[in-house]
Amino acid sequence: MNRYLFTPGPVPIPNEGAAALKSHREPGFSVQFEKIQGSLRKLMRTDQPVLLLPCSGTGSLEALCLNLIGPGEKVISVSCGEFGLRFRDIARSAGAEIIPVDIPAGQGVRSNHVLSALERYPDAVALLLTHNETSTGVMNPLEEIMGSVNERGPLVLVDGVSSLGAMPCFPQDWNFDGLASCSQKGLLTPPGIGVVWLSERAWRSLEKGDRKRGSYYFDLLRHREYLEKDNPQNPFTPPVSLLATLEGSLDLILEQGTTEWFRKKRRLAETFMAGMISMGLEPFVKESAARSPGVSSLLLPSSAGKVKDELLKMGIVVSGGQGEMKGKILRFAHYSDWGWPETCLLMGSIFAALDRSGLKPGPEYISQAWETWKKGEK
Repeated sequence: MNRYLFTPGPVPIPNEGAAALKSHREPGFSVQFEKIQGSLRKLMRTDQPVLLLPCSGTGSLEALCLNLIGPGEKVISVSCGEFGLRFRDIARSAGAEIIPVDIPAGQGVRSNHVLSALERYPDAVALLLTHNETSTGVMNPLEEIMGSVNERGPLVLVDGVSSLGAMPCFPQDWNFDGLASCSQKGLLTPPGIGVVWLSERAWRSLEKGDRKRGSYYFDLLRHREYLEKDNPQNPFTPPVSLLATLEGSLDLILEQGTTEWFRKKRRLAETFMAGMISMGLEPFVKESAARSPGVSSLLLPSSAGKVKDELLKMGIVVSGGQGEMKGKILRFAHYSDWGWPETCLLMGSIFAALDRSGLKPGPEYISQAWETWKKGEK
């Protein structure tokens, strides 16, 4: 029986890349490393270096905190889900004094939430935001939020773990100071590569010694120094086979064009949700504009766990809720380079799983989904 991953990471890999191992100190590796660097800059629309760390997304978040937050410094942490809370805990572990701003799960962050906190705590050194909250399927409007934030305010550090590659995420254009992401979600690569980007302001702060550099392994200045060598490389052993896969995945995205790629992600998510609503299921994220193009979440009755188990019996792997939403929602990812056939496979499997779980799904879901799919045609 085939297995189909619809989890928000790891995700199915469109190609295995040139998996042959090579030394990370040989010239051929530097050529590949430089190409990946250029592709990431195009994807992110930036002229600043994009650091590749041998770690997961959590490691990238820790790298931001250990380099840019010092013990005792005030940090505003805006959270609307479990991964916002994780970012907060990482900053707390770096010694920060946390100022929490909590938004109910399933709702998005708004500019007034951020501005109110900034006005109350003008001495905060950093502001933590999550672009795409993987635990709920909420996408926060960071471009809009950043348009109202004073550029001379605290450093703005963003969790882009599940947004980069799946939706517009342009840290330089939107005036972030730090972005953390990873390979296993929107970048269509197995886990093991962390991605970190810093603004000119953040780099200047590090170079002047204003900021704490609390890690040897995650010392971002050291990583940039090696990136800027005549033969670009990592200071420490990188996952070379994963970098080959990342190279191929970035080629796939850029060959289609980022505008078209992001449009396809949104189309997949909207089609899927239209089918689910017609089936009688309830979106966990009520505001359609706040729904992520990368991850959809459905609020299910107490049989959520049974539905997930029934899907697994069919070879369909999805994710349940986390934290307070455990056992209450199911989450489905749209990161892969898939289309109408794969969406039908998922929807049909959900229909069967609901029926086997004693629920009564509406049978008209396919026609409603098809109408939504057609609206997304170019």
